Amino acid sequence: MIIDFTNKRLLTESWMRAMASWNKTFLKYLYDNDVTLTADVKDFDMMKEEEDNTLKFVIRGEQQDVQAYAKAIMAEKEYLDAYIQFGEEHFQSKKKKVLLNQAVSYFEQTTGIRWPFQD
Repeated sequence: MIIDFTNKRLLTESWMRAMASWNKTFLKYLYDNDVTLTADVKDFDMMKEEEDNTLKFVIRGEQQDVQAYAKAIMAEKEYLDAYIQFGEEHFQSKKKKVLLNQAVSYFEQTTGIRWPFQD
């Protein structure tokens, strides 16, 4: 899987769909076997490396773009962890949601790309 922020062009709906798919796959990779996705991830098997059956990720772009992406995707994971553990109304979940919103805002301002996950 290659996520490439180097070609900042007009974003289309198909590009946004691909970005969302990449992020879902990346989150699944972060969670390992502790999560069941209900979304269609049929392309998941196509992204596995043939030799060792593991996913390989390449993220390209300017340093600030890649850092913004890393912060946003990890904030997404931390919010989901808190949401699952404590529920939506718990202060820890609300705190993680604020941090997620800040990371997403930074990502969008830095890259010019809309974050594909919204509630």
